[in-house]
Amino acid sequence: MEELSIPATLNEAIFSEPLWLQAWVMLLVIANIAAIPFALTKVEGAWKLRKECLAIVVSFVVAAILMDWMYNTFGYVRLLGMAHLIAWTPAFVYVLMRRKELGMSTAFGKYVHFYLVTAGLSLAVDLLDVVRYLLGDGELYLRWA
Repeated sequence: MEELSIPATLNEAIFSEPLWLQAWVMLLVIANIAAIPFALTKVEGAWKLRKECLAIVVSFVVAAILMDWMYNTFGYVRLLGMAHLIAWTPAFVYVLMRRKELGMSTAFGKYVHFYLVTAGLSLAVDLLDVVRYLLGDGELYLRWA
């Protein structure tokens, strides 16, 4: 039986996934990048950078860099979830601790809760994936075939 090689890039691997999984990845991208329009706010006549937005965007970029390195090092395996666990968890916890103060009465408050739900679900799946990898169930490529 001929052994299949994994795609050259992580993006190619993601685009080989079923449409529902590609849509989930796109939702995660949107949930993180959507912090950018909220990054600046006017407080008492002065523009201020929202630290929550900075944390979200920086953690997203760090996770992307880490995940790309991990893909090139380990391949398309469940261990890739570790990139989110490492990079997203501090930002997630910070935003989670601030959620009550931010409330839900503003567009930013609604966004924060959207981010917390999507990132929280992803972190839960990532944790399960990393545990499965450590238990020997690591391969991801073509698992739907």
